[in-house]
Amino acid sequence: MIDQLRSLVDAAGPLGPAAFVAAYALLTVALVPGTIPSLAAGALFGPVWGSLLVIAGATVGAVGAFEVARRIGRQRTRRLVGERVLRADAWVQRRGVPGVIGLRLLPVVPFNALNYAFGLSSVRRRDHAIGTAVGIVPGSVAFVALGDSIADPGSVGFKASLGTVAGLVTASVVRSRRITRSVPSGG
Repeated sequence: MIDQLRSLVDAAGPLGPAAFVAAYALLTVALVPGTIPSLAAGALFGPVWGSLLVIAGATVGAVGAFEVARRIGRQRTRRLVGERVLRADAWVQRRGVPGVIGLRLLPVVPFNALNYAFGLSSVRRRDHAIGTAVGIVPGSVAFVALGDSIADPGSVGFKASLGTVAGLVTASVVRSRRITRSVPSGG
């Protein structure tokens, strides 16, 4: 499958990377998880270019999903959500870019669903875009590096990438518990 994708990218010439970014963005808006495309980016473009393309595609897609949610559903859903959701919304809004980065650093929080949740929230567009672009760097680089080395599972690069992904997931579980405790429960 990677050989077929590589042939498509090669056939597209200089437009191959742009096509990848556009496809990644569309998949993001369509709620398709980015793990497989991120791994493919590593195999197709290598760790540096693959990471840059994934970050670009994921950020463009995240902004697109944010705008869809903001324009279509924000006012309707605000009437329906519970008090805890409104407090979580206020928590992220107060923190701005650092709040978005904090949530983006949690790979256990579904990236694509979070894009729409941010659109329904009070987070400013600029804070969302900047926080997303910065916050997805560690996970993007880790998954792309894993994709770059996946053909050689015995390599040091593969083992280091796999260890990094496992470390990020573990750290995100710990961090998500801290964030959950820091959002007031009301009363």
